Amino acid sequence: MRLQNREHLAYFSALSLFFSCIEMIFPRFVPFFRLGLGNIALLMALELPFGSFILLALVKATASALTGGTLFSPFFLISLAQTVLSAGLMRSLFVLAQKSNRLSVYGISALGSAASALAQILLCALYLGRGTLALFGPMLIFNTLSGIITAFFCVQFSCGKFSAFLPAFSQISAQSPADSDYGGFQNPAENPKARKKLRGVLKIVFLICVLSLAVSVFFIRNIAFLIAAVIVGFAAQKISGRKIMLLPHISIWIFVLMTALFMPEGKVLCRIWGISVTHGAILTAVTKALRLSAVSALSQCAVMIPPPRNSVLALTLGYYKKMSDHLRRIRTTG
Repeated sequence: MRLQNREHLAYFSALSLFFSCIEMIFPRFVPFFRLGLGNIALLMALELPFGSFILLALVKATASALTGGTLFSPFFLISLAQTVLSAGLMRSLFVLAQKSNRLSVYGISALGSAASALAQILLCALYLGRGTLALFGPMLIFNTLSGIITAFFCVQFSCGKFSAFLPAFSQISAQSPADSDYGGFQNPAENPKARKKLRGVLKIVFLICVLSLAVSVFFIRNIAFLIAAVIVGFAAQKISGRKIMLLPHISIWIFVLMTALFMPEGKVLCRIWGISVTHGAILTAVTKALRLSAVSALSQCAVMIPPPRNSVLALTLGYYKKMSDHLRRIRTTG
């Protein structure tokens, strides 16, 4: 890939990451129910060649997982699959729209978001069970509306509105973003204590242990051991220099427990609006929620894996840091 194309790809990936991180400011109590503001950048990059556009989707999902701390968890696989599926559909619809001129960016975005909802629900059902399918209707409605909102912001940015809040490609590409550290999230290399604890071989051993534990969690059935795994995950997250945030874990538990209500199993404990809450379903939900909490905490340690210098991912994180710095300057001077 030519340098200019590679840098443009990194710029759009950083733009997607920038919008996604802005969205994280708003609390989300149920996983996957989000506006998907990161897709604004995908809509703005629809004119890229098909291969470059799919690569953009891959980098977007990987960078989001790296900064968000989900790289070792099933959430990354779900995000990767639904992002690529949605991106492929939107790019194909864009080609059809150019030929027929009957589909606007709003339609492309809404249909892409609907495909994303379908992929998320089907993949979640593989792990959480068929009870997840009951949430497809609400998620489809939510994602379709969010696709329209995303398209609206894409149009506004494309028209030059709000452009003062973001540096143009020409502004941030003048200096090599590879010279920047992985800004926008806490880099353990900037933390003296974390740097002393995890250096050289010890860091590699630490990451191998974390990854091994993240994989083994899915083979553990004992709740006591799973609780211990969650505690170890939080400890590893703290050592890595990552802040422990409980809200994402609360949202995981709410989502898993909601799906459990639609899969009655064993003794009935009570009834809620005609839905039986059973002992077996609750036990299964607690086990699955503990596993997801453990791997989510362990995934935060992925921040210690630096991408290869001058790679598209490294360029993406470098551009993202410049965008974040630009926004901070505006907030400071404004």
